[in-house]
Amino acid sequence: MGMRRDTTGPSTYWLEDVDLPKQRVLALADAVIAIAMTLLVLDIELEGGLSGRALSDALDDVWRQMGTFLLSAVVIASFWRVHHASLKGVERIGSPLFWLNVLFLVLISLVPFPTRVLQDYGDQFLGPALYGAVIGAASMLLYLMELLSTPRRERGSWRTVPLPTVAVVFLVSVGIAALSPVAAMYSWIAAVPLSALGQWYAVRSRRAASPPA
Repeated sequence: MGMRRDTTGPSTYWLEDVDLPKQRVLALADAVIAIAMTLLVLDIELEGGLSGRALSDALDDVWRQMGTFLLSAVVIASFWRVHHASLKGVERIGSPLFWLNVLFLVLISLVPFPTRVLQDYGDQFLGPALYGAVIGAASMLLYLMELLSTPRRERGSWRTVPLPTVAVVFLVSVGIAALSPVAAMYSWIAAVPLSALGQWYAVRSRRAASPPA
């Protein structure tokens, strides 16, 4: 009698449906985000034994490092807050949401690299373009995660989920960087008011969609 083939081995495990408690996914995200922020700090360094002009130039470089560190630290902290908020309406994580979360965490773990590239090549296309592409893609994944995790009773209108304004701003900045790297970096400022406007519109839409008391 032939042996029955096992179809549940490691080669097919990744194809199976996922059903995880939300807290396990949040714990993994917290760990990845904490490590990414720690790696940002490791790039800040000051060479020893300097004095005079050499020390002044080295301190200027440290201030540039601090600037990119603070930018990425704020971005990652904002991602962490939105990530937790986007999963608020679910208790179990299915396959689509799980894989979106994996891709999001991959990009978060990558942030220290484009941060260093931005620090070293901020005056060239590569610096702002790479940074804008990574941050924009991560923002878009968060938007898709929030769409999937919105409670079913609220899915009647996509307007109840804040539009991916941050993703649009950073992705558009990739094209701007081809014309002016400096203008691309300044364009990121637009993400702040546009994000606030998107949040306001989403809250207004949720209130309009809610049945009267």
